[in-house]
Amino acid sequence: MHASRQSRGGFTLIELLVVIALMAILAALTIRFMPNAASSAREARAGTVLQGWLSIAKQRALRDQAPRGVRLWILAGTMQVVECQYLETPDDFTGGQIYTMNNAAPYDTIAFSGASDLLNGYTTAASDQQYWLVQPGDYLEVMGTGLMRRITTPVVGSAIKITPPLPYGIGPVSGGTMTSNYRIVRAPRAVGDETLKMPEGTVIELATNGPINGPLNPLPITYDPITGLPVYLDILFAPTGTVITRSMTSANLHLWVRAPDLTVPNDFYKGNPTIISIFTRTGFAGAYDPSTSANPYLNVY
Repeated sequence: MHASRQSRGGFTLIELLVVIALMAILAALTIRFMPNAASSAREARAGTVLQGWLSIAKQRALRDQAPRGVRLWILAGTMQVVECQYLETPDDFTGGQIYTMNNAAPYDTIAFSGASDLLNGYTTAASDQQYWLVQPGDYLEVMGTGLMRRITTPVVGSAIKITPPLPYGIGPVSGGTMTSNYRIVRAPRAVGDETLKMPEGTVIELATNGPINGPLNPLPITYDPITGLPVYLDILFAPTGTVITRSMTSANLHLWVRAPDLTVPNDFYKGNPTIISIFTRTGFAGAYDPSTSANPYLNVY
């Protein structure tokens, strides 16, 4: 008896054509959607990274029982951020006596006698400014009045310019004596030289707080006094977690994270952007999908 032999059939031409067509459709779908998926993954990771930096700064403030934060450095000629640094607020500066150098109003130049070198041994070059003990942007309070006068720039190692000027002179030029009743409230300083870098291809877009119709106040950005260009945005936390950034008056601070498309650089919705919103009362930083309606921040509230 012989075992029956079963014939082995092959693919028909029609079946092969169907398989090839299905493979072509799948390939087209992959080409169409994979770039967007990769972009979405980058933006989601970038949002998570930014949330982590903010959380660390908030925890540092609680640990040190002093203001701590993050500085967002703005790329020249843009409103985009790709690098950040942690911030610390130094103790108030005091030491020695002060007097006004002017012999008549305006009394806007303050000199120090017996104080440490305000430049901390460094030069007056702009590249050394980060190392000065007293820097532009710090504030001078005299006689415990509570009135703060902004320091515009150290003149030399032992003198500063202030605005607005004092309404009176102090010391020999005014026929009086110098005083040690003062303090300099120092602004936050970046910690170290290393920066925190956003994932490659992603940015924090600050321009969205203006042209897109959200219920937003202007961001408290620091501008260069000479060029007028934006330089950085500080986000500062108190030990309680509250956001204490100077001039921050709104309930939320929104940071729009995205992966720009060079073919449509001004399309803020390209890809899958994420809004990292910081609640100023609690310091909580949440991630939200922007709405494409007139108010893209609608999902935050």
